[in-house]
Amino acid sequence: MPNWTKETLLPPWPKRHDVQLSPSKRYDNAENADGLNNLDRHRPLGVVDQYGDRRAGTSGIYDPNNVTHKRPSKDHERSDLSPMASSGDWRERLEGGDAVVSVRDVKKASPNYKVLHPTNHAFARYVLPVAESEIKEQDWPGKKDAKEKKEKGSKKNRDGEKVNEDDEETEDDKQTEDKENEKAEDEEHQGGEENSDGQDDPIKMTNDEKSIAERVIEEMHIIESFKNNTAEPNGGLGRLDEDALQQLESRLSIDDQSTPDSWVPRSSKLLRLTGKHPVNAEPHLTELYDAGMITPTKLHYVRSHAAVPQLSWETHTLSVFSEPPGLISKPKEWSMDELASGDFRIIELPLTFGCDGNRRKEVNMVKKTAAFNWSGAGMSTCIWRGILIRDVLLACGLQDQPDHERWYLNFEGADEPSEGPYATSIPLMYAMSMSNDVMLVFGQNGRVLHPDHGYPLRSIIPGFVGGRHVKWLKKIWVTKEPNRSHYHIWDNRVVPSFIDSREHPLADVFFHLESTACYEQCLQSVIVKPAHDERVALAEKGSLDNTYRVEGYAFNGGGDRVDRVELSMDGGKTWRYCFRRFVDSPLRHGEKYWAWIFWHCEVKVQELAGSPELVVRAQDSRKNYQPEHIVWNMMGMMNNAWYRVRPRMMQDPDTSLPAIQFQHPVAPGNGEGGWMEPPKDQQSEGNDKSDLKTFSLEEIAKHNNKAGEDDAWIILDNKVYDVTSVLSWHPGGANAILSYAGKATVDVTNEYKGIHDSYANSKKDECLIGALSEEGVKAMKEDAGRAAKELAKVKAERKGIALQPDLFTQAKLVKRKEVSADTRLYTFMLPRENDGSPGVLGLPVGRHVQISVHFKDQAVMRSYTPTRPVLPKEEDGTFDLLVKTYMPTDDGPFPPGGTISNYLDCMELDEEIDVRGPTGGITYKGHGEFDIEGKPYHFDKINLVAGGSGLTPHWQLIHAILSDSSDETKVSLLDSNKSLEDILLKDELQKYADEDPDRFKIWHVLSSEPEDKGFKCTVGHLDKGVMEEHFYLADKGVGTFLCGPPGLIEKGALPGLKELGFKDGETVFGF
Repeated sequence: MPNWTKETLLPPWPKRHDVQLSPSKRYDNAENADGLNNLDRHRPLGVVDQYGDRRAGTSGIYDPNNVTHKRPSKDHERSDLSPMASSGDWRERLEGGDAVVSVRDVKKASPNYKVLHPTNHAFARYVLPVAESEIKEQDWPGKKDAKEKKEKGSKKNRDGEKVNEDDEETEDDKQTEDKENEKAEDEEHQGGEENSDGQDDPIKMTNDEKSIAERVIEEMHIIESFKNNTAEPNGGLGRLDEDALQQLESRLSIDDQSTPDSWVPRSSKLLRLTGKHPVNAEPHLTELYDAGMITPTKLHYVRSHAAVPQLSWETHTLSVFSEPPGLISKPKEWSMDELASGDFRIIELPLTFGCDGNRRKEVNMVKKTAAFNWSGAGMSTCIWRGILIRDVLLACGLQDQPDHERWYLNFEGADEPSEGPYATSIPLMYAMSMSNDVMLVFGQNGRVLHPDHGYPLRSIIPGFVGGRHVKWLKKIWVTKEPNRSHYHIWDNRVVPSFIDSREHPLADVFFHLESTACYEQCLQSVIVKPAHDERVALAEKGSLDNTYRVEGYAFNGGGDRVDRVELSMDGGKTWRYCFRRFVDSPLRHGEKYWAWIFWHCEVKVQELAGSPELVVRAQDSRKNYQPEHIVWNMMGMMNNAWYRVRPRMMQDPDTSLPAIQFQHPVAPGNGEGGWMEPPKDQQSEGNDKSDLKTFSLEEIAKHNNKAGEDDAWIILDNKVYDVTSVLSWHPGGANAILSYAGKATVDVTNEYKGIHDSYANSKKDECLIGALSEEGVKAMKEDAGRAAKELAKVKAERKGIALQPDLFTQAKLVKRKEVSADTRLYTFMLPRENDGSPGVLGLPVGRHVQISVHFKDQAVMRSYTPTRPVLPKEEDGTFDLLVKTYMPTDDGPFPPGGTISNYLDCMELDEEIDVRGPTGGITYKGHGEFDIEGKPYHFDKINLVAGGSGLTPHWQLIHAILSDSSDETKVSLLDSNKSLEDILLKDELQKYADEDPDRFKIWHVLSSEPEDKGFKCTVGHLDKGVMEEHFYLADKGVGTFLCGPPGLIEKGALPGLKELGFKDGETVFGF
């Protein structure tokens, strides 16, 4: 045991939690800026502000007006993806600064194991092991000079935009549980005869009592029939076959794309408890129960302290050793194949475990704890597959523990929480007992582990709280004293109730006291049905005589069986027996029960109507019951008080008829509601903003930490906080804050209140710098309602379509065509529908898809316009992207080249990207009718300005109009490119111009003289004169649409169009 003294106790926080604000003058200047409170740039369906900016109508890094841009040499063609240096040393070169590293270098050197070994990876996405910022922020010859020249000229905005930076194209960038059909017999008891054995007549039972007796006997027979579960696995780990979507989520949430977890598929049915990142989430309690006794992987609760490590089965290893050396004689690094396919016996078991903080939300209603809310859904049951840890330790030469010593088995994960590694320990002898089934786990519900649940390897200690299980396991080691990491000492503890904060004088000693640590799960039971806010109608005659089945779950720790569950209808005065239901083969080692039970009790509706409170309690094999009342503790751990649901009579607002409404103690997730109420001192922090500086939304938006700047402001309760200095030590990591930096959203306030304690509030107060302006408060509130309605409307309209506005769907590369030296046509296939039919893109004409590829720190996203399908009849389950690749160059303006275009160019067949949409604000509805940012417009004649790959949204418009002979809209296109070879869709466009000259005409503007002297074009740059000659002049019913590089649009098109009488936002619009 460690020789603890007051001096050796670990502090509650490994890092100093200092708050440092900027000089007051800076905030005075920001207050006086008098910015706007316009929320157009915060629209959730566009996510332009959050995921990258382009000015209206601009796209790409190629600028035909930029004469310094050089065409890449043939060295950069696909035959040699990365000529600048060998692919294996990209990290060394990136850190050393000797040569510029491009996305191509990294992509080529990073195998996509998901394509090579799909069984090992499921729906998790491939991640490029570099941050885009690392590529962009390299030094290269001339960069410093260019930067100084740029700064000497016009001042750039706070977003730190770089014109020649990237290749964006547009601005927007049950298991169904079998129900028991039990019916009580109503045969009359036939008594009155003397028993043949001379005994007295048996006590007569009512019909209800007889039914109960028979069912209890049936339950006895079931339990007596249990045989030991041999834990033999059911076949090998499965691939993504027909039932994969029942178990796994295939899509990515838009909320994760600005975080390092961008590559992790997560179900939208999970209720996030701590904001966007790191993810801590639970399912709705009713959905968890209705999914059945084996929880689908996608509904398993998630507990994380940091980003999910980007690990791979093929490269991950487990280190097994001892400290001091010698306790294990043969330390070893084990590969996943050695563990999962080697000499160790594989077992597979149904196991239930939950977060130590399950039901903490109820504790927070008594008094705020130091941790965030969990309802009763912070636990799950899956089929877990793995090997016994004891077998691995013995294979490594574990020595016998002397009787007079206590050794410990330590676990550490590969994640990187802010307070140091997540590590813990248990007594070694517990792990070495075969009857405890302590496991190294690599399978979940028949497939590899989900990333959120520890892929590729984790530990599970059946019967223990979730906090003692370690995900993403990278090492286990034997020691002679318990673990001394931060999370082992300062988390997963139940300290005396008089310890109300980590700053309490006695907090140190009690957090280090071994007996305060949580190990085995506590006895628990919860009512699931009636659900929270469920209503039972009383409209029909005789409805009070109907039977209602009250249902729920119960479990216990240490493998101890739940021996009894009881329900009270009168607040605990009398109790009724509840019937139990077990998982298949629940018994292990003749005495262990590792999985939960479901229970039910049938009552009359009339009893529900007259009940003040429904209460459930469970009893263990030692005949101990759950406690009646909540016992508050600072961490809110291990709450297992009676679970109480309160019915009340009400008038159903939907039917105006009487009904019974049920209230659980708390609502699911962070939702408001439930019969418990928080203490008055934490119901509202007030909105007193007197004597505070006021800031506009526009000013706050500047402080979003873009481009790695140390500058982050957030809005909480309509007050403004400078949290820049918190980024380095925030316990949830910097990304938990950065997702909201500079954003106008009410989400951060709602999520903050569900997570933080009095200590966090004190630090928050130190960060206060002012308040949001009244105009900003009103705009933000109105926009929250608008955004929710708009998203719901779009999702309803797109039900059953692959492309969704808030979810990213995987798309597989199935074909690649070389169009020119630097342009490719990529064909991607969407996932098939459940019935096997091809997926539908369903993209309105003029709109875009946003594609996402995954780097180690976050997703990189760009918007592109597919060139096919444009019309519904062209849908075949695939779509085409025509992309110009901005190759790396040794002496160009941006040597690394375009991020996304180079990534795409290096993709192999069967690799995937993710897509969502539709994005963009311009929709062509046919016959000259447009919807532009929600407003209707009609144009009989259309001018189009295109440059480079900015042609593609114009192609959609042209193709849609000219494919409909009844559409009389006339179109004139000016297409600007550097050379003849750069023109995209040249033949297709010319064909339309030749076949239908009355409706479509095209003129090309080239920067260089074409070799084909007969090619009709303007050599030079787009200007007023070219547009005046070839465009329809400004008049009623004439509109102009732009898409191209910033220089083309801002220097060439917009000034000339303004002189010609066109008005931005009225007759001029940018895709």
